[in-house]
Amino acid sequence: MEIHAPDKPIHSRKEFLFHMFTVVLGILIALAMEGTVEWFHHRALVREGRANIAIELRHNKDTIEKALPQIADRRKQLQHVISTIDEVEKTRKLAIHSLGYKFESYELYSTAWRTASVSGAVTHMDYEELKEYTDVYDLQQDFLTVQSQGFPAVGELAAAMHVLDHDLTKVPEDRLEDIQRAAAKILTVQEALGNVAYGLTLEYNKTLK
Repeated sequence: MEIHAPDKPIHSRKEFLFHMFTVVLGILIALAMEGTVEWFHHRALVREGRANIAIELRHNKDTIEKALPQIADRRKQLQHVISTIDEVEKTRKLAIHSLGYKFESYELYSTAWRTASVSGAVTHMDYEELKEYTDVYDLQQDFLTVQSQGFPAVGELAAAMHVLDHDLTKVPEDRLEDIQRAAAKILTVQEALGNVAYGLTLEYNKTLK
């Protein structure tokens, strides 16, 4: 903003007041225009951020809804592993051709949320809307954290189950118990994962209503 001196000398108080009025009015108009431009800019940021977050959350919601029955199936697989090893300890025979556990991880995205935070869009959202987004993205992170806790146990289970390829009459009991311990660890993680996933579906439905 530039303020220019009057084109000619001021010779009276009336001319001085008129010039000051003109300057103040110009400043107020400029500030009002700047504020209006900023307001529209902030509104555009919020609209864009809100739209991108909604797309991202719908994608994540689809992922979790597909994951829920798969997590339940994996819990059954692990329970089957544990009960089968109980039988192997008693009979020293594996009644089925093979025993395995299928592991799958899920990716939940938060790119739109981070972008909205960096751009400043979140600072112009109302408290309730911001709280809903924060809650759902925090719960997503809880899901990913719980999921990552199961990775080491999956490796332990895969390594422990190699003994099933050997003569079971010669496998020490503690090696069979290693399989059960690893399966029990993953089972605990899968149960926690299922609980968090169910909570996520509720949060998604509330946020995307």
